[in-house]
Amino acid sequence: MRRTTTRTIALVTSLAISGATGATVATAAPAPQVQMQTLARTQSGPASSGATSDPRAVALLEAARVRLPADWQARRAATLARFGVERSAAQDALARAIDPTQYRCMPTRLDAYVAGLLASVDPSSLDLLSMLGALDFPTFDAVLFGSPGHPAYALTKASRNELTSSFLAAQRFWDTDGSDIQLMAMHGDVMRDPARLARLIGVLYGVSEADAAELATIVADVVTSDPGLARGDNPIFTLNAFAFSGQGDPDPVISSLPDKLIFGDGMLDALGAIGVGDVGPRAVLAHEYGHHVQYDKGLFSSPLTGPEATRRTELMADAFGTYFVTHKRGLALNTRRVLEAEQSLYQVGDCAFASASHHGTPDQRLRASSWGASVASDAQKQGQVLPSLTLDSRFEAVLPQFVAPDA
Repeated sequence: MRRTTTRTIALVTSLAISGATGATVATAAPAPQVQMQTLARTQSGPASSGATSDPRAVALLEAARVRLPADWQARRAATLARFGVERSAAQDALARAIDPTQYRCMPTRLDAYVAGLLASVDPSSLDLLSMLGALDFPTFDAVLFGSPGHPAYALTKASRNELTSSFLAAQRFWDTDGSDIQLMAMHGDVMRDPARLARLIGVLYGVSEADAAELATIVADVVTSDPGLARGDNPIFTLNAFAFSGQGDPDPVISSLPDKLIFGDGMLDALGAIGVGDVGPRAVLAHEYGHHVQYDKGLFSSPLTGPEATRRTELMADAFGTYFVTHKRGLALNTRRVLEAEQSLYQVGDCAFASASHHGTPDQRLRASSWGASVASDAQKQGQVLPSLTLDSRFEAVLPQFVAPDA
């Protein structure tokens, strides 16, 4: 499906970005470039907890349905494709696909962690959030409106120094110009801010300002009244980190958006919960910066299509990221600890082979990372940082070994 640096998808409808105007335009254009670190997929949806729906939540769900246009599903899908946004970990938590016939895949600590986040949420609340795509609202908000100078997108105090210093080190390390990339955070507070939600819903569905405002009020009401959603502070809303570039998109609004590397609070919480909070954030940042190297050097282009194309770029980002964090001229982190942490982190690997967002199995991701560390070890004996295109050439040669069946 993807042969170039963008997701080339013919769209029937593209939604206006300027606000909740309801305007639409016909287009058949490539979407901008977004890569996300999808953290988890649970084997069962939240409704399996056996919880019953609160009548009030059911009423809000019905009130939301009547405010949506008849083609709301197509509009949501079109916007996701238009911005190249992959489903978040929260969305994947609602539908996990596992095929263990050729590759080793099994439930992980991340599965249990995500299931725990959703266990006490009212099923009707989840139905509403899933229907509207609201679990991705913080993602859209950060992509479209985020600014590193705005308090709503500032990195948390606990993570600011580590992430900022690692980001600056990556800019110096790679032979690409990363000076235009904005580093920022996404927080769950957008989920209880009706004004910001209305702005997003207007973009997502092209509904009237009145309907966007009403839907925003319903979402904020659900989020703030359901104890399981912790007033929008449930990490499920921001359990992502991603790289974005709209460069080259034919839509001038999208192409005018700055390149971004965005860290969700939920991502940081998850890394701590699975025991890799010491090196995990830097490894994830390095992976996402690897995507920006791919953008800059045109490395998304390949003969592969569909899931195989996504798997290639994700495994390459794993290799590039580990190369950077273990190289003595990069972050010079302890290789053994990095790989131990990544073994836990890459349990996010999946066997959803038919999914366009297939990132590779846990074993495949660890192989790619181990290879990146070994290349860093060999190169740093001469204090050398390989050009990114040279590193890519070496990676392409060994990729078939990484993806060979292991069962």
